[in-house]
Amino acid sequence: MGDEFTEGYLMSLIDDAERIILSDPVGDAVPYRSYTLKRKGQERQERAESPLERLYRETASCHSCQGYLTRSVFASPVVKSGPKVLFIAPFPEGPMIFSPESLRIFRAWWKLSLLLEEGEWALTSLIKCPVGEFSPEAADKCRGVLRSEMGEMNPEAMILLGYDTASYMLRQDAGMDNLRGRRFVVNHIPVFVTYSPRDYINDPSLKKTIWNDMLFIRKSIGTEDRRS
Repeated sequence: MGDEFTEGYLMSLIDDAERIILSDPVGDAVPYRSYTLKRKGQERQERAESPLERLYRETASCHSCQGYLTRSVFASPVVKSGPKVLFIAPFPEGPMIFSPESLRIFRAWWKLSLLLEEGEWALTSLIKCPVGEFSPEAADKCRGVLRSEMGEMNPEAMILLGYDTASYMLRQDAGMDNLRGRRFVVNHIPVFVTYSPRDYINDPSLKKTIWNDMLFIRKSIGTEDRRS
């Protein structure tokens, strides 16, 4: 419809017509009403934000470190309620957490190899801005956001993708060979370590190593008896 004045005027004409039909020109039987018409956009604005939506909105305007200078858009995580597995990448590779190629490989390997259903996984990153390379200082600024995500999503397990993510989250500088194939615990959540899709793109020889990680992790999270 048109503007709010026109809409209100048209609705008042309906009232007047009803009074004429009922022989009630002064409004004794049909009182005047005040109309407030809600548009679709208004209804969306009035819907209460979820805790995660509020968190991401606030994070999208964060200027705590220089990472925001390279941020063209906030890389929204893939959020699920109570996921079986939360994957954590080191940082967004662009406007999204994964580049198109990384996302294709992730879906083909990490998701399918663990025999996860579509609603059983979520994806986020340690650093929230597409900084291009890992920075412990930027991770320090974003750590509180990740902690809030973990609390709201409450995953059954977490998988740390890549050495930077694993060494930072676990506070260990032991090398990937010493971190893979083990079960850690962070905030009472079981944690596992493997390479990231970006690692595989840079070094396809990791394919067998990553497959072995998937076998270990799916046994640990209880999906090994599912059929792919």
